[in-house]
Amino acid sequence: MINDTEGDEAVPRIRTEPGPRIHTNNFDVLRLVFAACVIVSHAFAVTGNVEPVIWGRTLGNVGVHGFFVISGYLIAQSFLRSRTLIEYTGSRALRIVPGLAVALAFAAAAAAIFHQYAANPVPDLIDAPVWTLTWEVVCYALVAVLGIIGALDSAAFPAFLAAAWVVFLANISSLADFVLVIVPLLLMFGTGVLLATRPPRVRLGILAIAGGIGLLVTAYYPVFSWLLSPVQHVVPFAFGPVVTTEQVHRVIYLVSFPLVVIWVGRLRRPGIRLRNDLSYGAYIYGWPVAQVAVASAAHFGITLVPWSVLMLTVVGTVPLAYLSWRFVEHPSLRLKRWLWGRPVKAEDDEAAPVLF
Repeated sequence: MINDTEGDEAVPRIRTEPGPRIHTNNFDVLRLVFAACVIVSHAFAVTGNVEPVIWGRTLGNVGVHGFFVISGYLIAQSFLRSRTLIEYTGSRALRIVPGLAVALAFAAAAAAIFHQYAANPVPDLIDAPVWTLTWEVVCYALVAVLGIIGALDSAAFPAFLAAAWVVFLANISSLADFVLVIVPLLLMFGTGVLLATRPPRVRLGILAIAGGIGLLVTAYYPVFSWLLSPVQHVVPFAFGPVVTTEQVHRVIYLVSFPLVVIWVGRLRRPGIRLRNDLSYGAYIYGWPVAQVAVASAAHFGITLVPWSVLMLTVVGTVPLAYLSWRFVEHPSLRLKRWLWGRPVKAEDDEAAPVLF
């Protein structure tokens, strides 16, 4: 069963008397940064241009990975704090459904006005980011199942994640979308859960330094390939034709990135707390706002470049994200107090759902 254990120091706080608990982490800021990565990347996508690439993947893809890492880390703690499965499930639904319903209604109306964006470089897609919500929910359900069977602890979960990695590495040569796109999301989420369960003798700072070095080495792919080439020739039985440079690059990124994200998120100094969580609204409104910007410009015979779309998207998305938080998301979260006697601020410890 779900226990009633309060979140550990993984979500650090300081206590002032009297007064509420004050966050001293950077997860809210990181979520907003990752939302910005998605918006920047989509400004290129909606204009039919190639999206910016970092670490061998689009900037938007990196932003989504960051959200899945944070989500795994905080959702695992949310499960452990929940007193019943109904409370856990209800909390997730209150976080996702109301804001999404309003955003989809907005996106559908906007698309209808502009004839499903038929003249846009990317027609018909009214809110492309929503597809990852399915996999976010799958991850939520997986956390619940593992928690119920007692596998969501520092002894059992590392073994579970290790088994998942073995399966992934056995199929790393596959070109299937599930292996290339979905599995990395699941591994990012799983690493977040792993770090939340605090495996014995793990020192996150040391791991994060190693992860940072890994990301630094892989940041510029040609240099990474040049550095790895002698190893591939000297140790053909380990690399050779079976494992390519791209596959090694992918593994280093998948291991390194979540370590750095959680380390930065846990930092107490600086610990930046935001009054309003705009990250979810940025996800679900960013794409339709960008599509409207492109369609509106085309109506007047104007062709927008990506950076112009980005500027217009930010101008349009920030107010919508604020209104979503202020009048839809946050009021919905207040129902937790009525349903389960939970303070509203407890929701701040939980990750916003991931949409890309």
